[in-house]
Amino acid sequence: MPRHQPGTSLRAARELYQEVTNDPSARPLVVASWQRSIEYQVKSGSLDAPYLDNPNLDSPLARAALPIVETLHKQLADDPVSTMITDRSGVVLSRKVSHQGLTTHLNRVRLAPGHVFSERYVGTNGIGTALASGRPVLIAGRQHYVEELREFRCAAVPILHPTRRTLLGAFNLTTIHQGSDGMLMAFARSVAAQIEAEIAVITSRRERALFQAYMEACSSARPGPVLALNRDVVMMNEQLSAAVTGPDQYALLDHAREIAAHHRLEGTRSIPLPSGRVAELRVSPCQREDSDAGAVFRVRLIGRAQPTPAVSATPARSELGLVGSSPHWLRAVADSETAFVAGTWLHLLGEAGVGKRTLVEALHRAHGAGRRLEMREAPLSDAPAATEHWLDEISELLVVPSHVLLLSDAHLLGDQLRRRLTTLLTRLRGSATAQLVITSQPSMVGADDEFDQLCGASVEVPALRHRYGDTELLARFFLRKYRPSGEGRISPDALTTLQRCPWPENVRQLESVIRGLARRPTGRTINADDLPPECRVSSNKVLTTIEALERDAILRGLMERNSNVQRTAQDLGISRATMYRKMRRYGIVPSSLT
Repeated sequence: MPRHQPGTSLRAARELYQEVTNDPSARPLVVASWQRSIEYQVKSGSLDAPYLDNPNLDSPLARAALPIVETLHKQLADDPVSTMITDRSGVVLSRKVSHQGLTTHLNRVRLAPGHVFSERYVGTNGIGTALASGRPVLIAGRQHYVEELREFRCAAVPILHPTRRTLLGAFNLTTIHQGSDGMLMAFARSVAAQIEAEIAVITSRRERALFQAYMEACSSARPGPVLALNRDVVMMNEQLSAAVTGPDQYALLDHAREIAAHHRLEGTRSIPLPSGRVAELRVSPCQREDSDAGAVFRVRLIGRAQPTPAVSATPARSELGLVGSSPHWLRAVADSETAFVAGTWLHLLGEAGVGKRTLVEALHRAHGAGRRLEMREAPLSDAPAATEHWLDEISELLVVPSHVLLLSDAHLLGDQLRRRLTTLLTRLRGSATAQLVITSQPSMVGADDEFDQLCGASVEVPALRHRYGDTELLARFFLRKYRPSGEGRISPDALTTLQRCPWPENVRQLESVIRGLARRPTGRTINADDLPPECRVSSNKVLTTIEALERDAILRGLMERNSNVQRTAQDLGISRATMYRKMRRYGIVPSSLT
């Protein structure tokens, strides 16, 4: 293949591509890879392989492959060959090489753990092209798109899940010596087959363990509805599948997956369902020696399904002035109100932006009875003087009967300060006359933490994605709030888009979006094309680690630059055309952006 000189422009790269296409020795797979490299605007004259800290070595791929690669490394001692394992994003998870000369060459091009060698970043190469094509490839010498890689010969083979046949990663052999390409590729295929076989064994053991736990739950004296799941498998008995259908089943599975991912939440959880029923889940994590196999849930359904009320133009509001009608939200409000009225110390858990502080303020307005609401957060400094002053202030506030003390974001407290605060609250719990309300995020809370047991009541405020139907109510409420004249409305397609958004910052993010839209000229309907980029990311598309990082960088850039595509593209170092292509890829609808 012709030599691509360093610093070659994109136009010259396209001319070179034409030469590659016309080369009778060029394989279609390599030609297609070069075409993708040009579309990605990879710089052939310089290598840019991003680096990620702490690549995931706890995946089924890594657990299966690393022992095999370690054994292989011992067999290849002193041979000028490097063995590598990458994930499906092209992140190098492991590299083994015992030849010092080859190690120097690999380090020079950053072909090392943590670096990303997908085609999107380094063009045609063994790892990236095997992952992009889903086929075993050998990329040698000038077939590499980037100049710095052309001294290497790389044989890479994709590694697939043994049953689903989805892409998990790749096995790669790299050398700088000339030799039999056929032997190199045969060797790579053999090792990849061993890794897939080991993954099948691990997956089988993992799923057998879950299946055994599931069968034990189903065959107990009073089995009732049973659910078992992990990342790959969902099992439910006939009692559960018949009792929970439609939106209730989707909600139940959604919550169960989140619970299974946090095994410290072992115990019993109550999940309000869209129909108005409550599913009480008794959680039993299923663990094997080397990994978590999933979780088994014994389900008890409480109450009867209620008819779904039609959504009106006027949002539903509780007596506390709060918006929302989903069962999960109403249950959280009712439980919080009961504890607050009784004077019980209350612990509110919930993701950032779900409305914990708004709920406390509403409770105080309705039931404060002249008491003063004092809000405190963690001290800004860990200096002894600052923490002492903060603890003294908390102590003083708690002994004033006319106070309600809100301690916000307790999960941000340092370990030492957390222990000292626990000691203080334990000592004051019997004598304190003020009411204490603590807020924190559930992902930060440990079930065995003494601090979390101080309150007499604990309530979880649901994330917006679990408040089925409330997105529309809240969107309309915020539009009326920021357009008090009542001009304008939200179109059905815009509401559909808003309901599909995952809302990582919850109600706070939704309010920010509607506030921005409300500032535009009044009197016109808000359509889907008017929504900012953050609302137009498909929540159903499964992204690789690198894709998620790239998508988030684009979204942040657009949000910081008032949705200006041209400025964002320039700051990210890509063309406007590439920017639009990436926005379409990630579901960021560009039609209304300038």
